[in-house]
Order: sequence, then structure tokens, then C-alpha cells
Amino acid sequence: MVPVIRHDGEPGEAYAHNRAFWDEVTPVHASSDFYRVDEFRRGASVLHDFVTEEVGDVSGLRLLHLQCHFGLDTLSWARLGAHVTGVDISGASIDRARGLASEFGVPATFLRSNILEMDGQLEGQFDRVFTSFGALCWLGDLKSWGRVIAGALKPGGVFNIIEFHPVMDTLQQLRPINENVDAFPQYPYFGEGVSLRFDPEGDDSDYADPSFSSQESTFEWFHPMSEIVGALIDAGLVIERFREYPFVTYKARQGMVEGEDGLWRLPPGVVPLPLMFSLRAAKPLA
Repeated sequence: MVPVIRHDGEPGEAYAHNRAFWDEVTPVHASSDFYRVDEFRRGASVLHDFVTEEVGDVSGLRLLHLQCHFGLDTLSWARLGAHVTGVDISGASIDRARGLASEFGVPATFLRSNILEMDGQLEGQFDRVFTSFGALCWLGDLKSWGRVIAGALKPGGVFNIIEFHPVMDTLQQLRPINENVDAFPQYPYFGEGVSLRFDPEGDDSDYADPSFSSQESTFEWFHPMSEIVGALIDAGLVIERFREYPFVTYKARQGMVEGEDGLWRLPPGVVPLPLMFSLRAAKPLA
């Protein structure tokens, strides 16, 4: 898809469209091989090794997973010993997450909400807050996002984000990236707080199931790294670690090649670019 409209209207309209999109696509994702539900059913965790290494031991900790989709990563954290709560804007996603928790016998709490509307609702309840993979583009107000995270954490608690890098988000989707000249920006790095509207086109397909095409318009925000880090600092959190990675968890752009580790990189001959990042921030004890 390509952006056809710069959306200057009320954010509520954008969130309503996005909620409808995720309600529509949730059953498609839950039945796709991409999300590895069958592997989870057989007892596996669906979290990537580098994710669990980055977050560390969560055994016995209260963990809040923001924008949890239909809860499979949330339930994987529960299998690793965390007491988990997942939040998502999509009612269909939360219903499916609750169903999976019941089916697999994994204790978990799931809440349906736009997380930007949760300021003050989960004050000081969690040792960890976690979010990952394609979450921030659905949020228009990162200052509120930072406040929600800081408010939910106990003093000494830790926030972990593992996310697609803003540099990768700018890369063109018009043709395969086979050479350096192909790695040019199509989308803005500095989003200026305004969402772009993506309308469905005939050749669109879903990342999890290429046979499915949604007819729902979606709205996405583009955030530079400085905005992400700044929102957490402004909320009173202390940045403890920041890392960038030259790989991504799926074939996010044409031309990417899959490694033996199941992660995707730009092909040989293309200068490596940051495709994902991780960040750890802590809430001070006092």
C-alpha cells in the first residue's frame, strides 16, 4: 500500500478504522502459519531467542504486554513464569486471546483498550512492561504512551521494547531492494505527529497470509528515534540500554533474504541498515 492521504482529522477516526482492521484480520492471523499457533499448542514458546535474551528472566514477575494482538507472545511470557496482562485495541484480538488462554490452560488477564486511554488505570502494578514488533506506528501520541508505561511500572520496574527501526519504516516498497540504490525512503522519518492514510489496493496482501487482502483503510504514524526515546525520558524513565539490529523478524521488504536463524536481512551487496532496535528503560526507585 502507498499513502494517499495525509490525515489532519481527529485521531479518533483513525483509531476507529484501525480497530476495524484488526478486528477483521485477527482470525486470519490466528489461523496462519506466521504466528505459529500450532507450535504453541504443542508446548513451544513463540518468542524469538533474542527477545527473551534481551528481556531476561521474568519468572514470578508481573508483566504488562501493550498492544498484544491475540495474545500468543503474552501467553509465551506466562509459560516462562510471568504473571501476565495483555492489552489491545481490538475486541476480536482480546476475545481470541482469552480463548487461547482457556484452551491452553495458561493463566492470563486480557483487557480491551486503546492504551493511550489507560493513563492512571494500572498505576504501579507491574515489574515489567513489554511491547514489540510493529506497535508504535499505530499510536499517534507517544508522550501519552510514555506516561502510561511509567505509571504502570512499580518503582524499580523495567520497560522493554523491541521494535522495527524508524529507518526501516521509511524504506520503499515499490520494488525489491537488491542494490544500494534501491534502499531509498518512500515514507517520512519525521512524522510530525500526523498520520498517513493507507487505502487498500488491488495487489495488497497481508504479511501473515498473502491470500488475504483487507478492504479497510488504516492510519499509521511515523516516529523518529528521538521522539521514542524522548517520550520515555519525559515520563521519568531512565534509559539503561539501547541496541540496533541489521535484521527483522519477517520479510518486511522485497529483496530481503532469510538467514539460518529465521531472521531477515538486506541482501549481500546492500549496505546494512538498522532494521530493528531494542531499548530498556527503568523507573527510578524514588
